[in-house]
Amino acid sequence: MLRYHNFHFLYPLFYIIFVNYLTKIKPCPNNSLMIKYRKYHNIFLSVLSLYMLIGIIYEGYISNKYNSLYSLCCTKFNENKNINFFVKLFLYSKYLEWGDTLFIHLSNKPITNLQYTHHLTTGFLVYCNFIDFINPNLYVPYSLNCLVHVFMYWYFAFPKGFLGKYKSFITKSQILQHIIVLFSIIYSQLNKNCNVNNIGNIVGFILYSMYLIYFILFYSKNYIKNKI
Repeated sequence: MLRYHNFHFLYPLFYIIFVNYLTKIKPCPNNSLMIKYRKYHNIFLSVLSLYMLIGIIYEGYISNKYNSLYSLCCTKFNENKNINFFVKLFLYSKYLEWGDTLFIHLSNKPITNLQYTHHLTTGFLVYCNFIDFINPNLYVPYSLNCLVHVFMYWYFAFPKGFLGKYKSFITKSQILQHIIVLFSIIYSQLNKNCNVNNIGNIVGFILYSMYLIYFILFYSKNYIKNKI
């Protein structure tokens, strides 16, 4: 069985401390070294997301999670060293994503409520889905999150590249991701034959509801109101 260090429970506290010290650093939006490392950071997370996506798709296949909706949300993973590696990697990738906040600040841009609350809670949410056992429903947010991040981080690395004209679609895909995850949580929680991680489901429902609201407001502000 997969074991995790309890310090992940303090993930939100670590992020609060991180941001508190980060904001004491003077922004350097025109620094060429910062700009270069920001691009490297985004490219790395895009490639890492693709690697994790391929890994979870394969692990889902060998765990027979593609037979039905019930299998997808309720069938336990075939716990082995590979799935243990990928879920650990997914958890630690949430710490790597703090680099988003770092480069936003160094670029002299405000750390929005969406940015702050999202990175404050994602690692904690992932950790809650690993308590006692890997939540069978984890496949849905894991795979969708990685899929969206492949394109999102590549766009961040090359905002004037071919994905530039699809930036609003990336936000739409994030909104759709949150809706699908909420549906999967409700489905697995209401299905009496579904052996789910209740803590992961409850925390997931609360946080994904919050993410959905924030992303809808973000989309409305940046892509709807600006057209009016």
